[in-house]
Amino acid sequence: MPDGRHQRRKQPYLLDARFQLKWTSYLVVVVVVVMAVLGVVVARTASRASDTAELAVKQAANAYRESKTNNDLVRTSVQVAAPDNSGLASIMDESLAEVEAKQKQNLLDVQAKKASIARDRQNIQLALGASGVVLVCLLLFMGIVITHRIVGPVHKMKRLLRRVSTGRLVIEERLRRGDELEDLFDTFLQMTYSLRAMQSARIRTLDGTLRRAELTGTSPDVIDGLRALRAQMVLGMERRRSSMRPPPPSAV
Repeated sequence: MPDGRHQRRKQPYLLDARFQLKWTSYLVVVVVVVMAVLGVVVARTASRASDTAELAVKQAANAYRESKTNNDLVRTSVQVAAPDNSGLASIMDESLAEVEAKQKQNLLDVQAKKASIARDRQNIQLALGASGVVLVCLLLFMGIVITHRIVGPVHKMKRLLRRVSTGRLVIEERLRRGDELEDLFDTFLQMTYSLRAMQSARIRTLDGTLRRAELTGTSPDVIDGLRALRAQMVLGMERRRSSMRPPPPSAV
């Protein structure tokens, strides 16, 4: 069962969807453009690195093929020049095999480097895409939260202005911690204080008029009308019932 105490209602974050989404979208578009430019620069840099690696692989492959062809020519020349010298042929084969192995290892290293650059390029693209999605979602959330700090006070002031326009001059609501437009809200509160002071002065003037009317024997209809007017004026100066209740006793 509710105890009648004033409970603060939880307001949605989209109090003014048009305003909040418009400025949030501006922020998101600016960041997306910056990220797109950055992505193009990174993509071009990665593409150049990939092209360089591809060229290095081609050069290493050509060098390996040329080295193998030269080694075959040297072996053939040794066999023609000294067919009976098996020791020289064996030494030459070992030397040529060592050179060929180095060229092959160089080709394998360049191919591994190319594969590593390709993986890095793919990882960078995935990281940019994922970070872009996360950043856009974060900006959407933060944009709505930040604009809520501006729209919230405006929404509250519009509601309180409608209340003041009906003659209810007691304003007990305050802005939440972290809300913007505090100076404007303070100015609005000062206006209500001034209106209440003016209303109090009018009620005192009306009280004096009622006393004189009663003493001079004015028509009861006129006096009743003045009293009804006074009651209406006093009504706007009263606090709400929920706020007039005494606070709950504090725990000892």
